[in-house]
Amino acid sequence: MTRESRLWLAAAGVVAVVVAAAVLLFGYNRPPEFANIYTDGGPTISATVAYLEYGSEDCVWILDVATGESHELYCDHWVWPEHWDEDGNLWVHGGNGHEQIWILDPATGEIVGSADPWEGPPPHDEGGPPPHEEAALRSRSADGRVTLTHGTGADATTIIDVEAPRNYAFYSYGVTADGDYAWVCDSEDRLLVVALDGESEPWLVAAGISDPIWK
Repeated sequence: MTRESRLWLAAAGVVAVVVAAAVLLFGYNRPPEFANIYTDGGPTISATVAYLEYGSEDCVWILDVATGESHELYCDHWVWPEHWDEDGNLWVHGGNGHEQIWILDPATGEIVGSADPWEGPPPHDEGGPPPHEEAALRSRSADGRVTLTHGTGADATTIIDVEAPRNYAFYSYGVTADGDYAWVCDSEDRLLVVALDGESEPWLVAAGISDPIWK
């Protein structure tokens, strides 16, 4: 064996040891995978989701959950979706040199009104609703698994239980309007839905979803 071959084998051994140590230290290092709701026979859910796409300008997009189709609604250098109002319009917080709430028609993007930024729900650190607005849902990470449960106490049902790395989490979630499903956004910026009865696996709705507002 040549000197170069010995050096190569030594280097490969060091790499293998480092990788093994990293796996032992950080655990399973791939995020879980989920079946696609549109191509793998998932349920049809009638709902609309507003979400944010970051870029040179931040853009609010609208996703039709039933079809998987999405369209760009509004862009600004500093913007995020606030909430849906009772008329089905989307309140968008924008700030290109000043802060302003625009009230948009989600189908056309037409500005149908405006409001003072402080008229909307206050942020969590000022006493407003927390990021996880649905009290009946609870996420937990332990022993290399991440779970999401619905309900409390003896009536709690585990609706998601997946093997995942330590940096994987469900960071935003809620219950759909029909009360049959939970929607979940994970740390991979993927939007999922799962039945609240705990009888089925989660479905992948879309990737690249940030700050979703479900209606």
